[in-house]
Amino acid sequence: MAQTETTLLRTFLDSGAPPGSTDYTTLVIIHGWGFHGGNFKKLIPLAPKFNTRVVLVNRRDYPGSVPFTAEQRAEINRLASAPAGTPGAAEALDVLMKERARELYDYLVELVRRGGVVPAQGKKGGLVLAGWSLGATWLSALLTHVASFPVEDVNLKGYVRRIVYYDSSYICHGYNRPKELYHPLHDPELEPSKVMEQFGIWVSAYFAHGDVGDSGLAALASHHYLDSPSPTITRMTAEEIAESTYSAPGEEGGSELGIAMASIAHGTYASLRKGAFHLQDLVPGADDWRDVEIRYLWCDASIWEMPLAYVTLKTELEEAKKAGKATRNVAWVRFRGANHFAHWDLPEKTLRGFLGEDAELQ
Repeated sequence: MAQTETTLLRTFLDSGAPPGSTDYTTLVIIHGWGFHGGNFKKLIPLAPKFNTRVVLVNRRDYPGSVPFTAEQRAEINRLASAPAGTPGAAEALDVLMKERARELYDYLVELVRRGGVVPAQGKKGGLVLAGWSLGATWLSALLTHVASFPVEDVNLKGYVRRIVYYDSSYICHGYNRPKELYHPLHDPELEPSKVMEQFGIWVSAYFAHGDVGDSGLAALASHHYLDSPSPTITRMTAEEIAESTYSAPGEEGGSELGIAMASIAHGTYASLRKGAFHLQDLVPGADDWRDVEIRYLWCDASIWEMPLAYVTLKTELEEAKKAGKATRNVAWVRFRGANHFAHWDLPEKTLRGFLGEDAELQ
């Protein structure tokens, strides 16, 4: 972007507006753990074909964005090391994640304020906000707290027309990890120096799962992945990996790892899930975005967390509705044969999933 950005989150890559278009959509994507906005770079050259401006934003402590302060890091580490049930810890985590939501809110406001974002015009224009994997937690924080943020010169309600949960995580929705399912971050037999390397291979592999709804956890493949297609990261060049990854936040003492550990221990992920999807749990306020379209896009060849998250959350919301409770309306979209890195292996399919209408997705 030509002007200096003043928000704490920063744009990593921006395709710019499609030449000559007056009704294009601006797609803003929030990355996940370890793989930052650069991992979505294959979407950039496809943007004009989809009448879209693609904006890839990096979260705090990732390349280009403003690092957490020493005081913020100390608070994150304090909460990460505090045992579950520590008085005041859950409340402090709520504040911390509300601050992250406000950073995202402010980023979107500034994006609109600068120009280059077309107001929503039915199914065209406006903003589509997508969060991948762990990044979807930032979406939940935004939906939970948006009603408490003051509306000034820019009213985002006139721009944000869709929020996309893209292959979001079972654990990051606040559900308890089933001990019988493998996860390299919890593998005691892995040498510490090999954990992140193995995690990268595992999380980008393809798995053949059965029907979780019929067979439960037994339907999920968790340790053994397919030989073909091979894990996405094994097909990336060293340069491509370097351009799209940054490990420091997820390492011991890093902010990503600290926020995740604290959010699991103190129930923050579960609180954000309820605040985002169960309307009675929203923070009180004038504008809670309850009418913004929510699309939940999951990849059925991803690691076990993603299909299990889909089944568990969908069942939860269906049961809540049967009990007469208000929930957000969610459109569920299944990417058949896609893994957790559909945006790398199947970039055009992924863009269509973010932007297309129901008829186009069938």
